[in-house]
Amino acid sequence: MSRYLYGFDLSMECTGVTVFDLDSLLPVFVASVSTSHFKKSATHGQKLKYIEDEIIKIGKQYPPKVVSIERGFSRFNVSTQVIYRVHGIINKLFYAHDQIYYPPKTVKEAICRGDATKKYVQSTIHRAYPEVVFKNEDESDSFAVALTYLIKNGLIQWKKTEIKNKKSSSKKLI
Repeated sequence: MSRYLYGFDLSMECTGVTVFDLDSLLPVFVASVSTSHFKKSATHGQKLKYIEDEIIKIGKQYPPKVVSIERGFSRFNVSTQVIYRVHGIINKLFYAHDQIYYPPKTVKEAICRGDATKKYVQSTIHRAYPEVVFKNEDESDSFAVALTYLIKNGLIQWKKTEIKNKKSSSKKLI
């Protein structure tokens, strides 16, 4: 039986989910759980139940071994409270498995550089995994979080490559 690593970018609106097979070290599932189909009158409880149900389905297909999660940050009090409800669902569902939180800057530093944009992180990932298609930033963020776990735990060799900056001829380490 395969062992799976989950990467999550959690959100009430669109949660990104990536699953890597820990035996082959290849991504086997990249998707997002969107609540955009809900009417404006839908409660947080209804959305949380939907997210939970969808994650349970994925978990049955890919039994988790370890879970990596992008750590949330507090920018706006109300939205922070809402997003941590989603964190609670994931913490509960995967209570029996290691759960590792990575701050966004740590994820960016592992993949390319700490000040990178989401688009830049995504393009760096595509150089190593050209076959992976992301429908949105939530999916690419979840992929980056899972990849960070693989890199930080020495499960894959990740080389940051040099590219030329389009605005100048100087090289930048990514």
